[in-house]
Amino acid sequence: MFTQISRTVHVFKSKIAAKQPFHVLQISDVHYDSVKCDRELLTKHLKQAEKLGALVFINGDLFDLMGGKYDPRSSYSDIRPEYKHINYLDAVIKDAAEYFSKFKVNYFIGRGNHETNISKLLHTDPTDRLAELLRHNGITVATGGYSGWFVYKFEQHNKRFSFIQHYHHGSGGNAPRSKGILSADIDQKKFPDADIITRGHDHQKWHLPTTVQRLSHNYEPQDKTVHHVRTGSYKMLGDGFAGCAVEKGFDRPRLGGWWMTISLYGKKRTASISFTEAD
Repeated sequence: MFTQISRTVHVFKSKIAAKQPFHVLQISDVHYDSVKCDRELLTKHLKQAEKLGALVFINGDLFDLMGGKYDPRSSYSDIRPEYKHINYLDAVIKDAAEYFSKFKVNYFIGRGNHETNISKLLHTDPTDRLAELLRHNGITVATGGYSGWFVYKFEQHNKRFSFIQHYHHGSGGNAPRSKGILSADIDQKKFPDADIITRGHDHQKWHLPTTVQRLSHNYEPQDKTVHHVRTGSYKMLGDGFAGCAVEKGFDRPRLGGWWMTISLYGKKRTASISFTEAD
């Protein structure tokens, strides 16, 4: 299942049944505890992931956690009623553990700026605290950093293949004109070994496949596809009256994430990756 090589490198191993693809739900910026989180859509996707036996990859900002008095972005009206207690942080983490434990899936959870902000200000790690509760409830979960490497290793009838994903929660602003797509060429240069490059943070949602040439182990030039993905968000903008996202001029987000499908095809049983929108 999960093997942690270092705090920024994880390996996921799985066997794939004949003629049956493997699915990964690639999401980020869930902002689970926000009143603006579309929990109905999130529940729909997690139920689909459970039915498919999919891995759920959450690339940071699973939590919102802006309701504390320590946060200048805090707004009392944006706190869900069940969290309006003196133990606000505990209430959010406990509720999130109960919710995500309902779905019998494997989770990989990276950290985003909302989680690292809590660690910096309050000296506790909400990602690790959530993971501990999920494991207590019998859920398999691994946690990563703000960025790192994730290696998929699969086996089907003695055929072995692997893919490498580089994830980074994201940086910078909302990129209202370019949608962040200009960073794909830079990421391609910085992480040439990656087959999949996923980014979040700006709540943009797109998939850009690019073709690169690599030299095989037999010294044969081969064209390979690298998938650049912005993983979207589950946080609605609201009516635009006020709030942090409104003041920063964020675009109205396209909610949901992506289904990544890994399969073998053809007589040579070539491995491939495809992406379809989770909406």
